[in-house]
Amino acid sequence: MSRHLSLALVLALCPGAVLACGPAAPVFDGDPATGVSVSVGRLADRVWEPRLLDGVAVPEGAGLSLTLGPAGKFEGTTGCNRFTGTADLDAGWIQLGPLAVTEMACLEPDRMQREAAWLKALGEVRGFVISPEGLWLTRGDGSLAMCLE
Repeated sequence: MSRHLSLALVLALCPGAVLACGPAAPVFDGDPATGVSVSVGRLADRVWEPRLLDGVAVPEGAGLSLTLGPAGKFEGTTGCNRFTGTADLDAGWIQLGPLAVTEMACLEPDRMQREAAWLKALGEVRGFVISPEGLWLTRGDGSLAMCLE
């Protein structure tokens, strides 16, 4: 089953899921009026901040960010460290990595745990759907890795 068909099935069963950073990504239907897209150009040159990471809400001010450049370079922050790398991008498909990460330690254990979860999820990302409400990044199996705004 294709990624987009999987997302369509989720929405058919849970129509209330299409909320900003809700539990499922909206379905790309090819209709420009919906604002839902798999266009690589809509990802670039914007600072994205996760609101949902592996189904867990990310606290405001956590310091996590991701910025993708138009040529496939990306960078971001973990709340403790900075990272950079290159992305392989195509319509609806994305793979980030390898990541180069600074090695500063955080004093707060919750920040270190959030950083580990963020970096792990970024490494698992294989797909994306974008809308005016947010950016949903999915794993190869179609499960939601994170939602960013």
